[in-house]
Amino acid sequence: MKGEISYYKILGVDENASNHELRKAFCKLSIELHPDTTSLEIDDAKSKFQEVLEAYENLNNSNLRKIYDDKLKEKSRSKDNNKVLNNLIIDSNNQNLIGNRRPFSNGELFSLFLLFIIISISLICSIFIASFTGKELDTIPYWLVK
Repeated sequence: MKGEISYYKILGVDENASNHELRKAFCKLSIELHPDTTSLEIDDAKSKFQEVLEAYENLNNSNLRKIYDDKLKEKSRSKDNNKVLNNLIIDSNNQNLIGNRRPFSNGELFSLFLLFIIISISLICSIFIASFTGKELDTIPYWLVK
């Protein structure tokens, strides 16, 4: 959470918004603020677009959203709490979340499968070609011929 503006205010949604509402708000703001499609200065557009992207990524993930909501509640209870929630730094109560990555999508899995197949076929073809273009394997060694 950067500064005093919450992720909900950045996206312009209610704190009880569903994932569908979050996605709609993100799509609308990303079209408006994307550096390629906006009339704002490039640096200003990039920083605003990155804020919207960070807000969406943190609120769309249910684990990070729960942590963020807990931090907001804790911050509202005690004003002297100045800890900043970052999507890379997670408190000691949630050690199991450190290092978790999103699962591969179907497209990424298919790409890895194709890569494996292509490498395997290339290896088999290179062995096949080398066996037919190479020297005979049952030749007599040169040092034995006198």
